[in-house]
Amino acid sequence: MANEKTPLRESAPTTPERAQKTSDRSTVARRRAVVGIVAILVVIGGLWFLFGRGKDSPLASVINPPPPVPTFSFSNVVPKYEALQAHLAKPKLEKAAKQISPAIAKATTEFLQSGYVNPDGWGDSGSIDGYFTDDAKAQVDPNVDTLTLGKDAPDKFDTFTPVKKGNSVKVTALIDGNLNVVQAAAVFTFKGTAANSDGTSSKVTVTGTLFFVPDGNDWKIESFHINRVEQPKKAPSASASASEATS
Repeated sequence: MANEKTPLRESAPTTPERAQKTSDRSTVARRRAVVGIVAILVVIGGLWFLFGRGKDSPLASVINPPPPVPTFSFSNVVPKYEALQAHLAKPKLEKAAKQISPAIAKATTEFLQSGYVNPDGWGDSGSIDGYFTDDAKAQVDPNVDTLTLGKDAPDKFDTFTPVKKGNSVKVTALIDGNLNVVQAAAVFTFKGTAANSDGTSSKVTVTGTLFFVPDGNDWKIESFHINRVEQPKKAPSASASASEATS
């Protein structure tokens, strides 16, 4: 009886056999992990091939996110006034003009930011019509090519960067006999550089006048006159570059 072997002892694997089986399982797990990684890379590559090429592709904004949209402010804001009634005290007229000019400059800034600086607003009347009175909104879409950077801007330009200095606005307040501002005209000059899709750049200058009227607690545009000029930005000449390098 002492020398009899039980079936359990006969079937139990030895230590080397257990080690071999553990090693085999680890090898299989590693192979599965490698196959899984390769499969994921193949799927990503296929998606990129189908959808990821070109700047307008769905994956382009994820792999190469667009740069942040810059902001700007007018470096020079000049308040002026026109009185609708004679013999009003000049200091009071000047005070009324100075009080309203920041609000008009702010409204003008936001309008240009939405239509010119932010690429989402290029050629999109819906991005700016909130700055206009209800009656004036009918004129937004027919003039969207000058009220914004233009309908063809998304195909022509990648970004628009306003200049840090040189943007100015003169705010003329129309003041009644009770020293209330009933209308304001913003005469502005707005400049920036557009990065063209072909790698070059263009200087953009926008000038015009926006006529604002009070609308509740806001000021809305009731009429406008805007002109835009685009000029290719000249690259430094070879002689100028050589001169700078040797100076």
